[in-house]
Parts: sequence; structure tokens; C-alpha cells
Amino acid sequence: MKSPVHIRRGMTLVEMLVATTCTLILMGAIAQVFGAFGTAVSDSRSMIELDAQLRSVAWRLRNDLAGATARTLPPLEVEAGEGYFEVIEGPRGDADGGANASSVAPADIDDVLLFTTRNTETPYLGRYTSNPATLGTTQTTESQLAEVAWFLRPTDVSAGTSAPVATYTLFRRQNLVSGYVGFAPFYDAANRNFNTIPFTAWAIFFDNFDLSVQYQAANGVFLPNSLADLTRRENRFMHNSGGVIDAAAGSFRFPDGTINPTFQWQATPAPDGLIFDRTRNSARVGEDVVLTNVIGFDVRVFDPGAPVGVPAGGDSAVVPGDGGFAAATVAANGAYVDLGWNKGPYGVVATSGQRPRFANLAEPMSGLRNAAGPAIWDTWSTHYESNGFDDDQDGTIDEGSNGLDDDSDGKVDESPYDVDGDGLFNGAGDDPGELETLPPYRFPLRGIEVRLRCYEPSSRQVRQVTIRHSFVPR
Repeated sequence: MKSPVHIRRGMTLVEMLVATTCTLILMGAIAQVFGAFGTAVSDSRSMIELDAQLRSVAWRLRNDLAGATARTLPPLEVEAGEGYFEVIEGPRGDADGGANASSVAPADIDDVLLFTTRNTETPYLGRYTSNPATLGTTQTTESQLAEVAWFLRPTDVSAGTSAPVATYTLFRRQNLVSGYVGFAPFYDAANRNFNTIPFTAWAIFFDNFDLSVQYQAANGVFLPNSLADLTRRENRFMHNSGGVIDAAAGSFRFPDGTINPTFQWQATPAPDGLIFDRTRNSARVGEDVVLTNVIGFDVRVFDPGAPVGVPAGGDSAVVPGDGGFAAATVAANGAYVDLGWNKGPYGVVATSGQRPRFANLAEPMSGLRNAAGPAIWDTWSTHYESNGFDDDQDGTIDEGSNGLDDDSDGKVDESPYDVDGDGLFNGAGDDPGELETLPPYRFPLRGIEVRLRCYEPSSRQVRQVTIRHSFVPR
């Protein structure tokens, strides 16, 4: 007799549970794959966007540098009307941010670049208020000339940040240069007085005007700057907030440490008028921001005598400020370096007979020499020798241009004046030893390099772009 045949009509509960578990595992694996793929795509997109932002910022900086109006041959004559160029090297360097230049930790973040620039193709635009008494209608003006400042400020943490390290915001401040503005309240001498805007409130002025101006406390007026005016340090952006016109040249500083060796412009809150920030509830918050999540803004100058070394067992060149330079063997000269780079035990490092130009601190007679603070290269101005002020505080005013041999040293007179009428320049008048001031660095600036380093929070990667500009005519 045959056994009955049992026909299965479905799955048992155990089989169903096993199948469901396998399906869930497969779906989880697929979800993880898609998640990883989505994250990779998102990270790639973020990096592409960051690269695009860096290219845009680099283009803008190159465009500004290409239009620089001033010769980088200090000192400049005010009468030439060339404007200025100024590099501020803060106390920090790449070595403070980590063992190498690619470290995520913020490194050189206290450098500043300020200069006047010209654009003949696309004029610079700025705003002004037609009625400063009531801070009324805002209008737009333009100029082919502008005073620009590039610098970092700490990230506004109140706005939220996803970066695991301290980050900074890159600002580009632009003030139009126009010696004659042509609209109220700048029509003439009678209409240049901002009595309704206290001079201590520079932030209020810059909220309503994108103009490069100087404040004269003695007269109580704001005056628009020309390029000739900006050759003088006391008329530049953030150099003379009190409107003093009879102080020593070295006292006219970007707020970089006249009281404290650390950069005061990085303090919180920001100095009045430096940026449009949240602390004043400005309607223009973030207007000058060009890049966020920045961890390095390193401005370097070309020094033909700076050493280029090769580390032991290595094949890549290193320069002062790079990791491993102190133990490297000097093989050549000529590199982009920080101002005042010789802070280590480098000694005499020239190998080609070309001595370093920017290795040491600034010239003391500039008033800008500060061992603990920033190093400054500046186009300077010859007007300090005839400004009617005793800049070197030696009891004699403008002895370098008064036609007299005040130091009685008998040196050959290098003044353009024949003060005694004998047709000779032989110690009867001024000589270089009587100068009251000197530029912080008397050497011409042949080129600069700006290394801009940025952190991308979502992918936690770092990108760097390098901008170089030569001032040597081709």
C-alpha cells in the first residue's frame, strides 16, 4: 500500500522568519551602500563647490593685485599720487598651526594685505547716503579706484559652525577713492562736516558710505581721499580713527598691537568700523565676506636672498617657515617668505652672495619695529621729512629737509638744494643722516605670494590655493 503524499501549501513560520531576516539584512546592506554612495557624492559636490569658491576668490585677489597703483619702491612722493601698498605679517606663522602646511589646525591667520587698486574696465561700486543727517535714501556711486583690505576675522560662532577646529572668515573691504565726490555732503568745504555722525562712530559712517575718507579732528570734518592722500599712512583705512594729524609716523597703524603685542583687530568685538558685524545689528552684516571656514591666509614676500634648503634624505625644497627647514642643508637662494622670517637659529644663510632683505625686524626709524608684534612692509611717504612735526623727537623739526647741516657731520650734501649758492653740495645742507624717518624695509618688493587654506566641514578635507604676483615689469 502506497504512503499518502503530503503537499505543502505554504511556508512555515520559521521559514518565514528566516526569509524576512535575510530580506532585512539585504535591504540594510543595500541602504548602507546607497548611503555611502550618497555621502561620497555629497562630499565630492562639497569639494567641487569649495574649489569653485577658492578659484573665485583667487581671481578677485589677482584682479586687485593686477590693478595695484603704487610702485613697490619705497619711499614714494605724495606729489606722485600713486596711493600705497602695505603688507602686515602677524606674529603667527604656519609652524604655529601644526607640523606641516597641510595641518587642519589654523596656522598663519593674522596677516593683512592693504593697497590701492585701479580697474579701468569695470568700475568699483559703492553706496552712499544722500542725507547723512537722517541717514536717508541709499544710492550707488562708482569709481575706477578703490582702497582694498584683505584680512581674516574669527568665525562668528553665534551664527553656528560645524567645523571641529577654530575657523576664520576672509573679508575683503572696499572703499572707493575719489578726491572729488560730487554729491552731498561732499560738494565743497562748507558741506563736508558730519556733525550728525560722531567721529568715534566710524561704523555708522561705513554703514552708509563706501568711501575712503580721512577724519580731521582739528577741523571736525571728513574729507574724501585721493591717491596722493593715501600715500600718507594717517589717511588710510583703520590707521587713524582719532583723526590725529601731528603724530609720529609709526603711530599710524592698522589696529595691530599698539598696546598689546597680539593683533587687536582679532579681538571680540571687532574695532569700530572694521567689519559689519552682529554686535551692532548692522543691516550690512556679512557684506564684505568672501570666504568662510578659512584656516590660513599667509602673505609672503619674495626675498632674493632667502635660503632654500633640502632636508636630509629628502628631495623637496623647504624655505623658512616650512617644517624641517632648521635641519635642512641650504642649496640655493630666493624664495617667498614671511617678513621677519629669521626668528630661528639660521645665522648667515646666503650662499650666492645675495644677503636676505626681509629676514630681520623693521627699521627702528620707521616706528614700526616690534619684536613681539607684526612686521610691516610699506611704500612709505617722503612727506614725513617736511610735515612740520618732529617725528624722531630729537628737538628739531624736519631737519632732513630744512637746508641746514643740523648734525654738523661734514658729510657730502645729498640734498637737491645748493643752500650756500656756491654751486656745490658739500656738507653745507641736508644729508641722509638727518632724515627723521625711514621705511620699515628700504628694499623694493619684487613679488608676493598668498597661500589661502580652507577647511570643508562635511568631508573634513583641506584645500589650498596659492596666488603669486610679480611687481617686476616684464
